[in-house]
This record gives sequence, structure tokens and C-alpha cells, in this order.
Amino acid sequence: MQDFIDQLTASYWELLLGLLLLVVLWRIGCQVVGKRPLTKHFPLVTALLDVVVLPMWVIIIAGLLRHGLRMLELPSLLGPVAWWTDLFVNLSVAWAIGRVVTVIAKQRRRRRNRGEHIPKLIEALLSVSVLMIALGSFMWQQGYSFTGVWVSTGVAAGVIGLALQRTLSDLLAGVSLGIERPFRIGDWLELPEEQLIGQVVDLNWRATRLRGWDNATVVIPNARMANAALKNYYSDHHLYAPWYFVRIPGEVSPRFASALLLDAAMRCDSVLHFPNPVVRLADASKVPYSYMVWVHLRNYPSMFRAREELYREIHLGLQEAGIEVAPEITEMRTRRAHVNRAEPPTVALALRSLDVAGVLSDDELNQLAARSEYRYFDLGDQILAEGGISDAFYVIIGGLVDSSIRLPDGSSKVIETLGPGKHFGISEMLTTQVNFLEFTANTDVTLIRIDLEAVRALITQRPELGEYLAEIVKTRLDAADAARVASRRPVRRLSLRDVREGIERRLRSRGSRGGPRG
Repeated sequence: MQDFIDQLTASYWELLLGLLLLVVLWRIGCQVVGKRPLTKHFPLVTALLDVVVLPMWVIIIAGLLRHGLRMLELPSLLGPVAWWTDLFVNLSVAWAIGRVVTVIAKQRRRRRNRGEHIPKLIEALLSVSVLMIALGSFMWQQGYSFTGVWVSTGVAAGVIGLALQRTLSDLLAGVSLGIERPFRIGDWLELPEEQLIGQVVDLNWRATRLRGWDNATVVIPNARMANAALKNYYSDHHLYAPWYFVRIPGEVSPRFASALLLDAAMRCDSVLHFPNPVVRLADASKVPYSYMVWVHLRNYPSMFRAREELYREIHLGLQEAGIEVAPEITEMRTRRAHVNRAEPPTVALALRSLDVAGVLSDDELNQLAARSEYRYFDLGDQILAEGGISDAFYVIIGGLVDSSIRLPDGSSKVIETLGPGKHFGISEMLTTQVNFLEFTANTDVTLIRIDLEAVRALITQRPELGEYLAEIVKTRLDAADAARVASRRPVRRLSLRDVREGIERRLRSRGSRGGPRG
């Protein structure tokens, strides 16, 4: 083959050199003018011809170069020329095959997706891949070891990778975008973080290019694009379905208002009639009512014209019906401020919550309230001490009171926490028994204190109250006995008769001490 080429170039080198110059001038002219009619109308045929023509021209150029070296008597350069000729033949064949594959892929994608373009990054990766295969094939033909090449270039590759870290991240991100394909060339994207809306015009190895409505191109690195949250409105061949809200006075019937809005949407030329427009009452919880008009448009760019036309038709329809688009109404109401006078309940009112209030008349409650008073205790204050004798009992108005018992080891255990409306101390007041429990303020506490004199006056007027109070005290003492058993302390069980006699002794002793004062 090489001898044939050498004989051909030796005989017709002038003709071959002229043809080479004509081809170069034709290529330069096509690049300057920007028109390549054969490639434009017959791209696949041109790509297939390149598979044969490009290697042939490389061989012819190499033959002319060898002929020139022989004429200049430089035979030592013939070997390197042959080596480079084999290399460029392999690369030219690989590049032409890659171009054939790219053209076929473009044609198939355009048939399926209505003219969608292949990103330039994918084309570049395909070209690089076939060139690397051709280079590997050439090295194998020349007897080079792949292992030796990889080892010798490993350190250099590491240094280059570290220096081009960001560039490589953009490259890999571009590859992932090309494989995953969250968007395509021609799609309209909205990037909320960038506050940008634009059409994808290119995706290369380093960046994605978007063209905005102002016809300016924004270049975004692929690594940032891969990590960004985006909204895809798709290309011009994808339906766009926005919805708009219109406020109409609440006095207008919702059925009538919906019919008017639907009729206005159907009159718009830019709004598709299939799928048909939809009108819904979106919010009737406040005045004015809010209606949603949902329409389908041919694509996202047509949204601006369609929105203007829709609002014009809505305005016209409401105007003909005598309805005005209602502004948002804010209602304000004023009133004279009330002066709050927060006061604690009266003693008489608080006493009505007691269990003994059911057997007392209003006059008796008022008499009891007249001999009672408010008492206040802070957190941690001791109200009734263990072992003492009380001459009053207490009603809780606010706060919490802990009822605790002393254990044999000297520690204290809370057995009950009393809240508002509860009372304590009546058993200790009406019996001669010492106080077995200790009452302590768990919070700041407000109490009503009712002393023994007030109770004695009521029992003097109504003796039957003594029997009733004896039953209440008996119930309280039984509960206290259970607490004593739990604390493992000595217990002396009292009968109802013992309780009744104890109350009588308590009242008589208290009355005899109070007699001389009268």
C-alpha cells in the first residue's frame, strides 16, 4: 500500500498538491461564509464519506511529505513520518466513526422528540471515547504496554487531577446531568435560589448556558447546576397549565360567578379548549370570595399573552354583568375598653364550695363568713405542723398545699396534694387528737381561715350539726389512720362515739375559756 502511494505521489504530485489546496480553500470558505449545503442536507452521507475520505487524505499528505523528503535527500525522517501517519490514520478513522454515530443519534432523537438537540458535552465525550480507543489500538499495534503507560503517567495524572479539581467536578456533574437528563436543550428552567428563569441553550463539559427573557446568556457551572433546586417548564412542545385567582364580591352567586369566568376563559384564543378550562370557588371564608381559573396553554412562553388575554376577557365579562372585581376588604371594629377589676372571690362565695355548705342556710354561711378571714402563705411555708392542735380549718382559694407524713426514718413523704376548693384541718380542730399530718405550701397559697369560735356558734344554734360534723371527722380520721399504718407508726383507732365525745369536750373547753371574756 505504501509503495503504491509513493509511486502515485511521485508521478502526480503536482495534481495531488493542487487538489489538496482546493479542498483546504473550500473548507476555509465554508467556515467564513457559514454555509455547508452538503452537510446540512445530507449529514449522514457526508459523515459516511468522511470515514473513507479523511484517512485517504492523511495517507496522500503523508505520501507528498515522503516524496518531498526524498527530493531533499532526508531519508532519516521517513521513519518518523510513517509513525505519525499510522497515528493520524487511526485517529481520523475514529473521529469519522464518532461523527457517524453522533449524526445517527441526532436524527433518531429529532424524529422522537421533535427536533431536540444532543448536548455538546455528550458529543464531546463520544468523540473523546472513540479517539481514546483508536489511540489504544495504535499503541497495541506499535507494541507499547498499557500497564507501563498507566504507571508512568499515574503521578502526573494525580497532580493534574488535584490542580483541576473544580474543573473535573464540573465535568462529572455535566456527565451526570447528561445521563439523568432533568432538563434538555430548549427547556425553560426556573432557579429559585438564583432568582432566574431562562431557556437551556447549551450543556457542555464545564457549564450550562441559559438564555433569559432579556436575551442575555447566563453561564452556570455544572457542579452548581447539579446541586440546585429547579423547576422545569419544558420546551415549546410541552403544555403549560397555570392557574389564576380572581376576587369577586360575596353578594354574587358562586354559580353565576363561576359561569362568567368559564365563559371568559373559553373566549380566549390563546387558551386551549381541550383540556377545557376549569373554574372553582377557592375560598369563601372571607370577603371577597376567591375563584381559581385553571387553564392549559400551548407552552410556557405563550403564558404572557394568554394571561393578558384572559384578564381582558374576565374584565369584559364582569363589566357586562355589572360586577366589579372586588378589592380585599379589611373590617375594623372599635369598642370602649372594659376596665378589668380582678378580685378574689368573697369568703361567703368560697365557702359555698365546701361539702358542709349543703346543710347550711345562706344566713348561716354569711355568719360563718363574717368570722373568717383570708390568709396568705409563700412557697415552702408551714401551715399546720405535725403534732400540734389546731383551733381553725382552712379552705384553699388558690395554689397547692402538700399533705405529708413523717416516716420512722425521719424523712417526710407527700401523700396528697390539695388544690383550690379543697379544705383541711377540720379534724384537728374538732378533736382532741394532735395533728398527725403536716401541711406545707407547695406554691404561693391563698387560704380562708375559719376558727373554732365560728363553728361553735353554729353548733350551739343547731345541735344536729354536731352529728353531721362527727361523721365528716370520722371519715377524715379513718383516712389518717390508713396513712399512719402506711408509715408504720402507732395507731389508736377511734369509734364514732369517741369522735362525738371528743368534739363535745373540745367545744365545752373552748367555751369555758371564752366565758369570762363575755
